[in-house]
Amino acid sequence: MVLSYFALLRTVTRTSEEVWTRPAATLGDLLADLVAKYGASFASWVMPGGKGAGLALILVDGQDARGLQGLDTPLGPESRISIFPPLAGG
Repeated sequence: MVLSYFALLRTVTRTSEEVWTRPAATLGDLLADLVAKYGASFASWVMPGGKGAGLALILVDGQDARGLQGLDTPLGPESRISIFPPLAGG
């Protein structure tokens, strides 16, 4: 599975992309593993209740996870996950 990070998440993860080899049945499982790896700073932007109030845009194979099954969206070894923190500006 290939994970891509954007904006300030690149600073948190210290990379723009990584190959994830640990199995994750669902998006929720993957996010839990990523929080375990990257800690509270990562969680605060992507998990409900964090700074970003869980409003990160997460694409699974180019589709918004909110339009799929949310955290229950199934993943496979060939899945491509893109995570964008909430952005503000004008």
